[in-house]
Amino acid sequence: MSRTDVPTAPDDRTTALTLLRYVRESALAKAEGLPDALAHATPLATSPLMSVAGVLNHLRWNEHYWVEVVIAGGEDRAPWSEEHPDGEFEIAEQITIDEIITGYRQQIAACDAILADLDLDAPTAKPRRDFHPNVRWVVAHLIEETARHNGHLDILRELADGEVGD
Repeated sequence: MSRTDVPTAPDDRTTALTLLRYVRESALAKAEGLPDALAHATPLATSPLMSVAGVLNHLRWNEHYWVEVVIAGGEDRAPWSEEHPDGEFEIAEQITIDEIITGYRQQIAACDAILADLDLDAPTAKPRRDFHPNVRWVVAHLIEETARHNGHLDILRELADGEVGD
């Protein structure tokens, strides 16, 4: 797939889903081709779990939570818990970067299948604390979350090998 932020139509749905696809593909591009040792490097002494692998795995499980759990009302299978609030970062240490990339791509496909037929104005299956978002808000949040973490991935990739990915 070619990475572009230009929608094929000017409507809100096409624009939002194009931007979501773009930030996802950007995150993947920042990790692809990075050897495992560098993908798992944690160069920030104050953030011992912050690695390219960890951030990408976080994005994968973030999509699971917001789309499969909040939008669709499915079971939360994410690796975090009260005892391990950063579980997605912790398990990333034991998974190859290729496995993380594959898992994220599979998660994207699962989320896209759920989003395919949903109206952006439809309410989600589950409220979030005192707020009951609609699908549009969740898609916008995923764009914001992924774009923010792309900045982290830029820095981590540059610290790892001097590149920022594509």
